[in-house]
Amino acid sequence: MNEKKKKLFLLSPLALENGRGGEISSIELASGLNNIYDVSFMDTNIITDKILLSDETINIKLKGLKKRGRLRFLTLRILNKCFDFPFPRDIFRLYKILKEHHIVYTSYHNIKLSLLFIFYILLLPRTKFIIGYRKPLYSKRIFSLYNIKYRCSILLFSLIKKGLYHHVLSYHAKKFLEKFYGSSKIYHIVHGIDLDNYNGIKNEKEKDVLKFCYIGYLDDVHKGVGILLEGIKRFLKENKKPRVLFEFCGIGPLEPEVKKIEKQFPNIIKYYGYIDNLSIPKYYRKNDIFLFSSRREPFPRTIIEALASRLIIISSKTIGSIELLKGKKFGFFIKKLDPESIKEKINEVYNIWLNDPSKIEKLQEEARLFIVKNYSISHEIRMFKNFIDEIIKI
Repeated sequence: MNEKKKKLFLLSPLALENGRGGEISSIELASGLNNIYDVSFMDTNIITDKILLSDETINIKLKGLKKRGRLRFLTLRILNKCFDFPFPRDIFRLYKILKEHHIVYTSYHNIKLSLLFIFYILLLPRTKFIIGYRKPLYSKRIFSLYNIKYRCSILLFSLIKKGLYHHVLSYHAKKFLEKFYGSSKIYHIVHGIDLDNYNGIKNEKEKDVLKFCYIGYLDDVHKGVGILLEGIKRFLKENKKPRVLFEFCGIGPLEPEVKKIEKQFPNIIKYYGYIDNLSIPKYYRKNDIFLFSSRREPFPRTIIEALASRLIIISSKTIGSIELLKGKKFGFFIKKLDPESIKEKINEVYNIWLNDPSKIEKLQEEARLFIVKNYSISHEIRMFKNFIDEIIKI
């Protein structure tokens, strides 16, 4: 069968305007595979928070690939909780679209979408389905609703013996899911990024200042930003007139706290608010150190972007960050996610720079070369092509 005639369908389970890592990765994967296969792409109308991607940015990233409408959900709010239900007409419309395709890919989102795709799998035995796992596989709270729903979906998918495959971002997830699906049904393919977006010349930096940055959602529940801010305050109280600058980009519940610390240290803390995705690379490039304080993350796209921009990483220990940075000299792990440990790690990197700035520059270049070799979007697309070509022959 001619490759161009192979029809591939991708569904983003959330509206692309959400603009988180999952949506951006879906766009880049769809547009990249469109150079090889006949790709159809859809998203849903589900908005989880503030809109972070404009229509203009989405269209630029799609690189000419046109969306094929949306899977629409009715959203009900009951006691501050949201309940989403797909419209019956859209369920039937999506079924007719899926019938046209050889391969269908979507990411796990919730048990309702899992049940919907099990329904499609049973109705379309000749179509190969792929479920991607981009969220953490479990919460630390063993009996949380998140864990119960995720386990139910995993168990339901394990009942499907033919035509269903699974894509994971980390070896940890692969090992965990092999207990349910077996190794032959699970493929490990890492995220890639468009290196051209991060390949610009470094902005001319103040040579006598070490610049740290945080780029992402400003909350403490998932991203640990409250603890990060406290760690920075402790560092600044211990070091009088340090030669540093801390920059924050993003929005979220802790925005007032970031503004408060900016007022407290106006010459050292800078807050830029929401930054459009197309403009983010220039904020990476003008900094030296990236601060990553997430509590759980299966595969941190921001770390890859920062490394591609020649930044050293100070990182909390999550499944994804450990897999990316373990054994790498340009990755500095925080012993545990508390203010004192963050302060100590910032101090450590700051003192390395004070004593030997060239060492920091060398580590920055090693970071860039590591990403070029292992995490380009072209590398991800090649791996997906091999994956798709393999399962379509089965």
